[in-house]
Amino acid sequence: MNKSIRFSIGADNNSNCVLIAKKYLTRMNYDTKTYGSLNKDSMSWVEVAEKVALDVQKNSSDFGILFCYTGTGVTIVANKFKGIRAALCNNTEIAIGARKWNDANILSMSTLTVKDEDIENIIALWIETKVDKSEMKNIEKISGIEV
Repeated sequence: MNKSIRFSIGADNNSNCVLIAKKYLTRMNYDTKTYGSLNKDSMSWVEVAEKVALDVQKNSSDFGILFCYTGTGVTIVANKFKGIRAALCNNTEIAIGARKWNDANILSMSTLTVKDEDIENIIALWIETKVDKSEMKNIEKISGIEV
């Protein structure tokens, strides 16, 4: 694993899954910026998603991880930013597909539905999965339609 990967992680509320993700990144020695409840800041899910998306957009982080109750809100907000491809991934199969076929750069998870025991594996597979080069034209088309 490449320990030089930089993460921004944010959540509007602390929950066990948020803490599991943060502890995992720390244990694996990844450089991590935190926002929202992880810093005891009372940011809304919109503000948290904006901070993480800006870090990824400006290349101060390689990947983002976002949490909110459904995961949908933070995903929508993050995808408003040019160059961001946020994907809601509550299991390993979707996380692998989002990286492999979409080159997603922000991983969103639902504190309601993601299973605590799956979080570390979702993140690990997210990091390890390489982009399918045959999908590069489609990924480039996404960038081409950003306004």
